[in-house]
Amino acid sequence: MAMPRTRSGRSTSLHDSDSRLYESEKIDALEWTKIEVILSSLIPRRVSRSVPLGVLQFLLEAEQVIVEGYGVVLVNTDEAGTLFVTNFRLLFLSEGSRNIITLGTIPLATIEKFNKIVMKLPSAPRQSDRSPSRRLLQVTGKDMRIIVFGFRPRTRQRRAVFEALLRCTRPTRLLDLYAFASGPSRFGNTNPRVRLLNEYFRLLGMGSYNASIRLIEDGSFTLSNELWRISAVNANYTMCPTYSFALLIPKCISDEEVLQACTFRARCRLPVISWCHPGTGAVLSRSSQPLVGLMMNMRSNADEKLVAALCTQLVGAKEPRRKLYIADARPRKNALANGAMGGGSESSSNYFQSEIVFLGIDNIHAMRDSLSRLRDYLDTHGTTSSDGMSSFLRHGGWTWGGGNLSSMSASVSTLGDTGWLIHVHNVLAGSAWIAARVALESASVLVHCR
Repeated sequence: MAMPRTRSGRSTSLHDSDSRLYESEKIDALEWTKIEVILSSLIPRRVSRSVPLGVLQFLLEAEQVIVEGYGVVLVNTDEAGTLFVTNFRLLFLSEGSRNIITLGTIPLATIEKFNKIVMKLPSAPRQSDRSPSRRLLQVTGKDMRIIVFGFRPRTRQRRAVFEALLRCTRPTRLLDLYAFASGPSRFGNTNPRVRLLNEYFRLLGMGSYNASIRLIEDGSFTLSNELWRISAVNANYTMCPTYSFALLIPKCISDEEVLQACTFRARCRLPVISWCHPGTGAVLSRSSQPLVGLMMNMRSNADEKLVAALCTQLVGAKEPRRKLYIADARPRKNALANGAMGGGSESSSNYFQSEIVFLGIDNIHAMRDSLSRLRDYLDTHGTTSSDGMSSFLRHGGWTWGGGNLSSMSASVSTLGDTGWLIHVHNVLAGSAWIAARVALESASVLVHCR
């Protein structure tokens, strides 16, 4: 990737410039369930504006242009083009080929943050007070991309794009999101609730049944086999807003017991079945952490009965019931620390034929910090940095190994210091361990973190 040059021919790094950061806030899906929906909000608002004919062929179904910027430069590749902010993505079209530039195009939902940057350009010694500046917009993606756009001065295009991003990445209404504005797909994708029920039917060994919207509206989807059943206790999402409308649970557990058990789990995410082995009957279940409290002594009979029901009869085995592993994805110390806030972890003495295992996977905050350090490492030692500007390679520094054993060792050490490989190892090792318990022992596994 070519490094963009200033007028003096010298490379300039974004990290050396003063910047004011405007981070896009994350939208909490939980809060959306509390929005009082009024009749007028059921109709998504449309943006009516004229769109250049050249861009229409690139727009998706119901995708609409909010703001456009002309003569914009994708600083990463020093390529000029037109930048469009739509209700779905940032879309960058090349000025020369009129094709979409993949590096400069990113869905709004995958933008982590964005900020304005003003970078002074070098000028003649006697004209330091009149030195020109570049108006830049830096967009950081959740996929580790750092995209930098340069705008022409005194056009106010950067402000228009920035304000459009603020509105579109933080909509005031749920129905303003592109997912709702697009409506039913013309490609015939089935309703997600229908797909969920068809998967449940398959797990129950009833693959010949076909779910439908009418079946859901009638509430007649609560089928069962000898072990498991589909419950409609969360049909209106009132019990747990972050669980699906239909839940797969043990047949011996009533809806009343489900409502009791959910109060013992964080955010009411009680143990529910995600997958069932077609041959052995072992299940993978998920939940949130139990609310055992600081002294780890709080209990719930309904929760213990629900978890024990996952230990079904083994087929043709001497043991009357299969073993249950409760895989707590956190390090043990994190689980104990959560006890101070009312959470915690299970005790094997309270749950029938169970064993508690801690997988040692760090929380999301540690993951983000590690990912940030990994990005810095790639910017320093990679062939191409994430923003196309800040690598040592751009300033004539040494390459990854540079043919020097000591510098190569330093690079490897820095990569290890990011902690990213350890996180990846822990996730893969935990997944492999769970799969082995199901395959080799025909055991059921309940997985949760916090």
